[in-house]
Amino acid sequence: MPTPPAGPAPTARAADVTSRALVIGPAEYAPDSGVPRYDEIGVSAVQYGEVLAGNPMWGKDRCRVLMPEEVRTAESVMSALETEARRTGPGDILMVVYIGHGAYWGDVPGAEVHFSVGSSYKDKPWTWLSSWYLYRAMRLCRADLKVLIADCCYSNMLPHLGNGLDSLPGVLDDSGQGTCVLTALKDDNVRAWPLGCEALPGPLAECTPFSGHTLDVLRNGTTDHQPELTLGMLRDAVENEMRRCRFAHDRPRMLLNDAREGRALFTNRMDPARRAPRPDSPVGAEEWAAALLRGSDCDLEELLNDPRKTGDVVALLRTSHREGAAAVARRIDEQASLRFRSPRDFARYWNKAERALRP
Repeated sequence: MPTPPAGPAPTARAADVTSRALVIGPAEYAPDSGVPRYDEIGVSAVQYGEVLAGNPMWGKDRCRVLMPEEVRTAESVMSALETEARRTGPGDILMVVYIGHGAYWGDVPGAEVHFSVGSSYKDKPWTWLSSWYLYRAMRLCRADLKVLIADCCYSNMLPHLGNGLDSLPGVLDDSGQGTCVLTALKDDNVRAWPLGCEALPGPLAECTPFSGHTLDVLRNGTTDHQPELTLGMLRDAVENEMRRCRFAHDRPRMLLNDAREGRALFTNRMDPARRAPRPDSPVGAEEWAAALLRGSDCDLEELLNDPRKTGDVVALLRTSHREGAAAVARRIDEQASLRFRSPRDFARYWNKAERALRP
């Protein structure tokens, strides 16, 4: 049975945890391929490796950046992915970072976004890596959380990692597993700007804008009081940074499938002295709902002491359009069913919570 959102995980990874990150950045193509070459792709891949190596939740031994010969073909990329996926188990995270070209052909069977590899040719879909194969390998691994960060054109057309396939045997073999897809594009514009952002410092200015700003957040952290960057915090921080940049950027997007926004993914590298103080407990139902969606380490015991307020929070979450809101509502509802045993308390809770179920 699912449990309520927990507080932040320890900053240091336990010795028996083998979470793995794989960075794929094909930057070299055949001269006659018609696929443009951008140095920013290769620089971004290298920088992901360096930033992850320096993050306490990951480290050099848990991050693999594929070499040019390893991103030459779809087979070599998938071989590397399967190798890393086999090294993960329950409790672990498998994270795949792809920086490169994306393409989409609507006239091929099972039209999906395709990722370029070193041997790709512009108008030859069979020379590209179908995202379906990458998704399949990620879903089949035993890690509790599977994360794809996609920095490419057409990334806004990528679906949930488990979208439409959860009923197939072996796809998600544990109800505790979850997936997350973070993409460079959110809106209708299918072209991701590949050239660097001059507003970023040092080598990050030579990365693609989405990767550069994401890496800037990972390298410097945020002023949030939490010691880890959660999925939701990462998305919000990257989106805010790109929106505040003096150069116009596309907005990123995050899709969650049975993964909590509050799941810790990286260490927050901001100096603790510069972080905001831990906030007081939320007061009203709207504050509670917003805090839970942010992944804040709220004391649910305090909320569950008030059946009416708990019902209000569940009702708000059920009607929210935010990713992950329904899953948070289910977890709280399960806890409420266990807590409110007396008919009086349950009636107080249910009279509020059922509002979201009314037509």
